[in-house]
Amino acid sequence: MSYAAKFLKSKGQDCIINRATPVNTKVSIKRSTNASRDLGAREGYWQGLILADVNLQSGEVITIGDDKYLVQTVTFDYASGECAFFAAKCNAVLQHKRYEEDTKNGNIIREWDTLNSDVYSYGEIVTYRLRQEDPGLLDSTKYVFQVPKSLGVKLLDRFVFNDENYQVVSIDDIGLSGVARVQATADTRP
Repeated sequence: MSYAAKFLKSKGQDCIINRATPVNTKVSIKRSTNASRDLGAREGYWQGLILADVNLQSGEVITIGDDKYLVQTVTFDYASGECAFFAAKCNAVLQHKRYEEDTKNGNIIREWDTLNSDVYSYGEIVTYRLRQEDPGLLDSTKYVFQVPKSLGVKLLDRFVFNDENYQVVSIDDIGLSGVARVQATADTRP
């Protein structure tokens, strides 16, 4: 057993990896930035070390205490023999909906089906400063959400956040292996 594994098992925080069968493990986590200008980044981005035998993957959600974190990247750390990861602290809970058509008794029924009722994600409101830093933002984008790629989000899907409807207008699923970066705009569809 490595020194890092002994440290994590004796001094690490309790952690639950939210899978179909939850996995209990230990983790050491700290803020990844001390930014003073962007308070959201200081509170939002974290890095840590987790036991390698739990096989943590990008896009998984972990729970530490009362907080949930969306894992962005995971790499094997050769110095410690364990896995190092970067994560975003979840600050938004979304409902994921899709417009579906079905037929019943020869009648076409169109409705919004809830695919996922509690999607833990990291969201940022689009400000002028963010538009300067990220030229790929669409003009109508109000929020940018990082969600697990396993959700299978498609263009024109609907996210419900704070009882408001938002339409998915762009999906970046290349930047991070298990995380999709989704641009959302106000949704006025019925």
